[in-house]
Amino acid sequence: MNITNEQKKAIDRAKELFGQEWKNEIAKAWRTGVYRWGLDSNEIAELQRLRNKIGNSGLDKIK
Repeated sequence: MNITNEQKKAIDRAKELFGQEWKNEIAKAWRTGVYRWGLDSNEIAELQRLRNKIGNSGLDKIK
């Protein structure tokens, strides 16, 4: 899967904030559009771009 460095950084930040629940938190935000946690606007934008690129099912492929 081809993701940008910025998207990888946003994923790493989500991992930092949510530990083992990071995928669940991102998936929830992707479904609802609500990012309630400690990500900044640039990180949120990168995660949205990633969602548009890979879709919800693509999240399962990210480690």
